[in-house]
Amino acid sequence: MTVPALQNTSVIYRRILSQFPQDISLAFAYGSGVFKQQGTSQGQMGKNMVDFVFAVDDPVTWHTMNLLQNRKHYSVLKLLGPRKISSIQSDHGAGVYYNTLVPVDGRVIKYGVISTESLIEDLMHWKTLYIAGRLHKPVKMLAQSDNGKLRAALVGNLKSAVTASFLMLPESFSEEDLFLQIAGLSYAGR
Repeated sequence: MTVPALQNTSVIYRRILSQFPQDISLAFAYGSGVFKQQGTSQGQMGKNMVDFVFAVDDPVTWHTMNLLQNRKHYSVLKLLGPRKISSIQSDHGAGVYYNTLVPVDGRVIKYGVISTESLIEDLMHWKTLYIAGRLHKPVKMLAQSDNGKLRAALVGNLKSAVTASFLMLPESFSEEDLFLQIAGLSYAGR
């Protein structure tokens, strides 16, 4: 299923997304290449790596198509094929396979691929808190399917982050304290 970019997605992100197989259930960008950091000029921002995460329903098929389109993005693991890449993705770490230092449209990007199923599991149960924690911080949503379970998991993840943060804060706290606690959840680890 082709997922159209969300309406507020800028041209640069639509051009970058168009370089990849379109069977993506969720795509978002994050980090200093997306959001201006304190002390960084707009010109410096354009030189920062842009980080993406793509959730896909069928990682083997997605990696198969992406290897055909973007073989140079992959490390030597491309020689093992899409099944092995998907196996490494699902069986190790946080369930995300990253390609990094990839030149696309005059920018340098990195992108992680996670199965939609693994993403939902992390969002609902904080199994690794890797992507769920990333989604506690500012991200730019680029594309999202109409998957009701995914949508509910995204909302539930944010509600859980606010609830956990309230429980961890003292009786009296500022709005900034709350936001710092939410953002800090993923750094606390599990």
